Amino acid sequence: MVRARTVNEGLVSRHGASSRFLVRLARAIKGDPAFDIDPSIKTWSLIVFAVRRSMMALRGLVLSVRCAGCAFPVFVGRRVTVTNARWLRLSPGVTIGDGCHLDCLGSIGIVLGRGVTLRPGVRIEVTSVLRELGEGIEIGDRVGVSEDCFLGAKGRIVIGNDSMLGPSTKLIAENHSFERTDIPIREQGETRKGIVIGADCWLGANVVILDGVCVGDHSIVAAGAVVTEDVESLTVVGGVPARTLRRRS
Repeated sequence: MVRARTVNEGLVSRHGASSRFLVRLARAIKGDPAFDIDPSIKTWSLIVFAVRRSMMALRGLVLSVRCAGCAFPVFVGRRVTVTNARWLRLSPGVTIGDGCHLDCLGSIGIVLGRGVTLRPGVRIEVTSVLRELGEGIEIGDRVGVSEDCFLGAKGRIVIGNDSMLGPSTKLIAENHSFERTDIPIREQGETRKGIVIGADCWLGANVVILDGVCVGDHSIVAAGAVVTEDVESLTVVGGVPARTLRRRS
């Protein structure tokens, strides 16, 4: 504990007074003792960043009032669309980037843990058709969801703490039934087994995770992989369909 405190204080000491304040504030808000700011970033750039975050915090305050429970601070970018906000639960330090779309209606809705970041263009959809209510998604603390990801949470999706989703990753927690040929597939109903992504996982760019898959803790899914079966903890997988490449042990 003493060693961890010493390392963190050493990181903070590299910065000027304004930077040290921002680092300590961000660590407290995000619940992330590892957060830091590159000391080569100039003071003026930090000021611009702080002003922009202040504007995002004002939008976040407006959104928080609409949600199931208030949280502060929450940072919301421009052109963000949130429908059925009463099924959205926020935590301090959440960032929702420009152009994100959250459709929250569901039995669980959308739950965003402390320090979650949704980068620009992320889309989370829980219920797409009114004939069957979707379930929802629970995202743990300090999870990063990169640009243009699609999280289809008609079945339940759970993402563990500290996991990262690369750009354009897709999680689709639903599958269509297609056994019959006398009626269209769209009339045969759906199955929803759900998806679980463990803690400290890294999903590369353009990964697709299909319904029913569980990715174990500390695992890595290589860019472009399509995952159709469970992934054990501490495993690196890749390919279409994904197969084990090696163990991380």
